[in-house]
Amino acid sequence: MTHTIDLLDPTTRPKAPSIAGITHHQRRHGRRLSLYHKMHLRQMAHAREIMEKVAAGEKQLGELEGALSEMDMRHNYRVFGNICGQSCQILTGHHSIEDRYLFPVISSQADEGIRKVVERLVAEHGVIHDYIVAVEEAAMTVMENPSPDAFATLRSAFETLESFVVSHFGYEETELEEALGYYDVEM
Repeated sequence: MTHTIDLLDPTTRPKAPSIAGITHHQRRHGRRLSLYHKMHLRQMAHAREIMEKVAAGEKQLGELEGALSEMDMRHNYRVFGNICGQSCQILTGHHSIEDRYLFPVISSQADEGIRKVVERLVAEHGVIHDYIVAVEEAAMTVMENPSPDAFATLRSAFETLESFVVSHFGYEETELEEALGYYDVEM
């Protein structure tokens, strides 16, 4: 990976200072980001569900010694690879919107403490992008040359990406909740 930030180490993440005078309405507005994140997490959960079904099919294949044809398993690998790739594209679009719109709007108005949080979030997007690329490459391998080893590589890459995304979303929602509402950032 080209980025070395440990996304799961909360001690390396700056904290946003509280904004004096934040209203309930502003805080509620800031919580809207979590709605978008929940949509992405549902998409990832759907991909995980398919991955688990494919993995269960591998187990059945071994136990039943060929009861499932290789073509069926190859089809399942391809389906999961395609869904994984779609999930990655949607997540990339989400981060692009944040990087190009939300974060510049906040940074142009915020104090240094919030700008440090935004800088960290942008850096984390770079790390997540590297993992998205790894998942997309593994998905292409599975779709082009399905095999249990290729699927295992894809599964591992997806699980790593998913854990980082969950951590990142939680950090982002917590640290930007007040700023998004206070600066009236449209979402």
